[in-house]
Amino acid sequence: MMNLIALIVISVFSTILRSEELHLSDSHGPISIMGDHFHKKGEMMFSYRFGQMKMNKIMNGTKILYPDNITSAPNSASNGKGTYMNTPISMGMNMHMFGAMYAPYDSMTLMLMSSFLKKEMKQKRMPMAGGNFFDVNSEGFGDTRLSGIFKIFDKKQVKTLLGLGLSFPSGSIDLRGKTPTSFSSRLGYSMQNGSGTLDNFIFINNVKKIGRLKVGERVLYKKTFTGKNVKGYKYGELFEAALWSSYSWKKNLSSSVKIDYSFRKKMNGSDNEMNPRMSPAMDSYNQGYQKLNIGFGVNLVNHYSFLKNNRIGIEGIFPIFQRYRGLQMRQSYRLIIGWQYSF
Repeated sequence: MMNLIALIVISVFSTILRSEELHLSDSHGPISIMGDHFHKKGEMMFSYRFGQMKMNKIMNGTKILYPDNITSAPNSASNGKGTYMNTPISMGMNMHMFGAMYAPYDSMTLMLMSSFLKKEMKQKRMPMAGGNFFDVNSEGFGDTRLSGIFKIFDKKQVKTLLGLGLSFPSGSIDLRGKTPTSFSSRLGYSMQNGSGTLDNFIFINNVKKIGRLKVGERVLYKKTFTGKNVKGYKYGELFEAALWSSYSWKKNLSSSVKIDYSFRKKMNGSDNEMNPRMSPAMDSYNQGYQKLNIGFGVNLVNHYSFLKNNRIGIEGIFPIFQRYRGLQMRQSYRLIIGWQYSF
């Protein structure tokens, strides 16, 4: 796996897409890749993506645990000091992502992105409390990202761009819900919609063109800029890398395959209002992971007069490898359907 990561990082060579290519099916990468192109001065693009993610079962490292393993015996996440009163069974999230791009100069494109999230988590109580199931729900806007995309290298076969950005804490970290012990309990970390911190990030997107084939690479690094949030914690640094390839079957149709790796460090601090004994989802120890996924996608551009130049992208993302720090739910799949329009 480390060889794959090294290959992705070393292969950071080049990409950006000319605006005259904007209405080709493969002028953008897979729909999950953000900020992979630029625009000419004065051009704009609007986008909408719907994402669905499903998670089930609990893992400790790479090992799958049963609910009774978590609620009836000491575990490594709690340092052997006790057991959790509840355990997550499954979780689903629907995400609506909104984006806009505008080029004030030929050499720079601005990108603004935000989201609205809706989450549901099913949990099971410990046997001594009856072993019943209950659901918790949350919804609201997520954090907002503003970034500048700069043209670094722009040739016919090899292109490169650099992105610098800030993530603003517009998502709530004080969401509450009804549980068996309270009508207004603070929900766990994964049920919150924001980070509560101002984060900075940098990314490089690259594309090489070989006939009808395109090969792209993306590397992103994100780190908290302001320290802990008002609740007393901050998420760990995030590193992401992706390697993808697309093939243009026609001017209006292309398909893609992508491999991506993500690594997040452990959380620093904790929310004092979350009792870590209640659930793994409320224990700050259970943060940090390594994930390796594979994605399959299709891009379609409409060239007919009605809704001309509207692009539709679909991508399914599935786990190859997952390793978690402490006890966390494993990811089953992600589905992303997106619309883009440039003018």
